[in-house]
Amino acid sequence: MTTESVLRDAANSAYITAFLLSGASERAEAAVLESIRLMNSDVASGEELFRGAMHAAIELEEISGQRVGELGLDSSTLPFELQCVLDLPQYLRQCLVLRVLVGLPGETCARLLRSELNQIDEGTHAGLLELRAIMDKRSSNQGREIQSEVVARNP
Repeated sequence: MTTESVLRDAANSAYITAFLLSGASERAEAAVLESIRLMNSDVASGEELFRGAMHAAIELEEISGQRVGELGLDSSTLPFELQCVLDLPQYLRQCLVLRVLVGLPGETCARLLRSELNQIDEGTHAGLLELRAIMDKRSSNQGREIQSEVVARNP
């Protein structure tokens, strides 16, 4: 792979991760742009871009304080499971994304989120439980919508 394609792939991964961390496309874009701005152009790497975007997304989320739905984001392009992640409360979402989706060690997550290790573990566990509940609820709602459409078409 060329350096350009590695950086392109890293930028895509960084954007999706920043989107999940911040809950807003505008903040995800700002996080990736901030990461690019801070990169050392002589030794730019995909890892540096990705980590910088994660840091920026968390910082922007702390500054902004807006909830996911307040920015009118369109998450319909994401897989069902990731759409459900966006419905998690901020801290649970951040713990889940960093620990489970990104796979960072608990100590690293604790440092990024300015929390204790046990809080990260508890947040990740609670996030997984809440995610399951959200997915179950959305699945049953979708099932009811489909059933209603079928009944409406075949009176």
